[in-house]
Parts: sequence; C-alpha cells; structure tokens
Amino acid sequence: MAAQYHTARFRLVPALAKTLAVAVPAVRKPGTAWTELPRPAAAGTAPTGHARIGYARASTARQSLDTQLDALKAAGVARVFAEKISTRAATRPELERAVALAGEMRASGLAVTLVVHEHKRLVVLR
Repeated sequence: MAAQYHTARFRLVPALAKTLAVAVPAVRKPGTAWTELPRPAAAGTAPTGHARIGYARASTARQSLDTQLDALKAAGVARVFAEKISTRAATRPELERAVALAGEMRASGLAVTLVVHEHKRLVVLR
C-alpha cells in the first residue's frame, strides 16, 4: 500500500489514507528523508509480517490487463483485485474490496502494501 513509503500519493486519493488511518506527514516532498510514522495502536509495536495486495484496472472491456497482472506477479503480490471499469465510474468495487482487505490486515498487525502498475490507476472521483 505504499502507506509506508509513498505517503505523498495519498494527496491524490485522500479517502484511501483516511480509510486506512495512515498518518501523512505535513511536509513530504521528493528528496526529503523518510521517517517512520507511528503505527496504529491496535497493531502493536512491530509488524508481525508483510503482505502485498495488487490492484489492476483497465478503462474499457477491450483493453487487456495482462501487462499489469504480469507486473504485479513480478512484484510478489499475493492477491490481485482486477476490474475493467471506466475512469469516470464513481465507485470501483474491486478497489474498495482491496482497501477493505488492506485495512483488516493492517488492523491485525501486518504491514500491508497496495501495489499498482501505475499510480493513476488509483485516482478516484468523489
């Protein structure tokens, strides 16, 4: 989920940071030193493991997800949520399922990374 390293991405998807209760530093710009933020109280002091969840999206039914799925597999993703849905769609069911699973896993103490082929795949209209 890039929650640990790419918190600047949450500016694009503020609902995602809020849903996962991820603290976002006030100043996070390229080139600044990374500092680990406090973990959620329910998670304990150290993660008990690490999980990678993948999300792939194509805008039309004619587009292929193969490139994205191959890249996610190469990144060591355990579970992939994929859908073919327009960029204009207000809700993305598979993305919501991926975020819900990530939230559950994070609450149980696992470090979770949501992996996407390109960050523009996460942009959500609200």
